[in-house]
Amino acid sequence: MDVQLRLELFGAYSVSLHTGHWAPQRSLALSGRLGGLLALLALGRGQALNRGELCRELWGGGPESASAACFNTLLWRLRRALEQPPLASGAIIETDRQGGVRIARHVQVQSDLERYLALVEKPLARPVEQLETQDVLALREAVQLYRGDVLAGYQDDWALRLRERHRRMQLGALARLMHLSSLQGQWQDAIQHGEAMLDMDALREDVHRELMRCHLAAGQRALALTQFERCRAALKRELAIAPMAETLALYQEIAREATRPAATATGAGLLTPSAALQPAGRAAAQAPSFLPWNEALLQVRWHLAQADAHLQTQLDFGH
Repeated sequence: MDVQLRLELFGAYSVSLHTGHWAPQRSLALSGRLGGLLALLALGRGQALNRGELCRELWGGGPESASAACFNTLLWRLRRALEQPPLASGAIIETDRQGGVRIARHVQVQSDLERYLALVEKPLARPVEQLETQDVLALREAVQLYRGDVLAGYQDDWALRLRERHRRMQLGALARLMHLSSLQGQWQDAIQHGEAMLDMDALREDVHRELMRCHLAAGQRALALTQFERCRAALKRELAIAPMAETLALYQEIAREATRPAATATGAGLLTPSAALQPAGRAAAQAPSFLPWNEALLQVRWHLAQADAHLQTQLDFGH
């Protein structure tokens, strides 16, 4: 009998079992240590796992982890959930003579996590400049599979390690896609990948800087300045620190470039240096009295940022 076991580990954890062409697919509600045990066995890729190691992972090495009865009860409950008629006992979960536990070799185990790893492991091992078309396509497919953190509802150490490993992989995949999109001048794609990274880690100041550059390259100078404000607000809220000097310097450079044409070009809406020395009536006759709203906004933002940065520096150093 063909048996297929399907696990969805990204985001909400779900398990389904298919036992033949004519049998309907059965969804299983597994949670807690019951779901954790199945996930560990599935990720073992057919290898027999030592009962002691499984106990330590599932019970965290506490006093309960030494109880063989606890583990045997858990294993019995998992078998009962999976191996319902017409399946015989041991059709899905089997043990070897040494007491190791594994999913039977004839069971086809599929998971979104295994698919994800098959897609990202090769591209992440290569330098960006050596990525081929199929590598880029694989990365794009992989980042779509990542619908949420792996086993998001589990706080056991083994689940946290697994989650953190794949978070780093996802951030690496997004960073490569962002870099490649920037090299190709596909600024909106690069911005999309950068935003996805910030959704996972809003304190990545390097990503904020790259997004500022991408917005600027896409002709979205106001959004580049707004990106700095988002970065500063996140750092202040979460860490009570100011942006790095490199980030502030980039912001000031963008702000200066925003005001430079208006400040130096005749008729651009600002008085030229020579006009500023002329009598008010004569100067008013040669230049408009008001700044264009967008240029004025940029100048106000820049001056406010300067004052705010100076104040923050004083606060940081206790002056």
